[in-house]
Amino acid sequence: MDKVVNNSPVSQFTVNMMGVEMLLCFALPIILLIWVILRYRKPKKGAVKVFFIGMGVFFLFAGVLEGPFRGIAKDFQHVPFLYALYGALLAGVFEEVGRYLGLKFINKRIPTKAATPETPFLYGLGHGGLEMILIGSLTMFSNFMFAMLINGGKVNEMLEKVPASSRSVLNTQVKQLMATTGWTISLSLMERLLALAVQIALSVVVWIIIMKRMRWFWLLLPIGLHAFIDFPAALTQVGALNGAVEEVLLVVQTILVLAFTYWFWRQNRQVMTRTAKTA
Repeated sequence: MDKVVNNSPVSQFTVNMMGVEMLLCFALPIILLIWVILRYRKPKKGAVKVFFIGMGVFFLFAGVLEGPFRGIAKDFQHVPFLYALYGALLAGVFEEVGRYLGLKFINKRIPTKAATPETPFLYGLGHGGLEMILIGSLTMFSNFMFAMLINGGKVNEMLEKVPASSRSVLNTQVKQLMATTGWTISLSLMERLLALAVQIALSVVVWIIIMKRMRWFWLLLPIGLHAFIDFPAALTQVGALNGAVEEVLLVVQTILVLAFTYWFWRQNRQVMTRTAKTA
């Protein structure tokens, strides 16, 4: 059996950053939800519903419906550009169609939230919040527990209890974790925060499309923005783009998406205000 020689424990800074990301990614969506409810008087009724609808839509469309189509991407791994393009568009189509249907449902079934400006924020907070919890909190919890086993000298004992069929994969994961630094975890946390901001921004774009009763092809706009964000990360997955470059691109892309969303909001603000007053 392959054993991990535990002469390189996970640094305390790395373990601390794992704990910070784990707790922050779980707590931040809930804290922001409470802040919105306390900040505004009118949205209290229905605010929690909007939040959980966002969570439910993300789980259904990104977690369930999109899943079977991800395996097709393996056919394109030898062509990084096609692999990244397929993955980025796949996520964009499923998540933005789901977002559109979710906000349409809110518009029809929760009249008190139909035209209030905080609705897309609450929805995006739920949609992106569940993503943040699943990727940033639960995944990091697993890494945190592995780090504690490594630092406690119990990792080899754990590997002995694992079935031989999965021992090699787990061994590789443990070795990768032992090489992880606190700064890597810091970048991971930054990614989660930026992703949440983008999810809220895309919810604003889709909400405007619905409120202005724009034609269906306008949905290509948020799909394109979503794919624009995901494309470099998909390239990094297949080793076609350096991780450091991808992080820089992510910051620039997020700023561009947020700036566009602000401009799009400003362009349609008067119409949205009239809609809100007549709702």
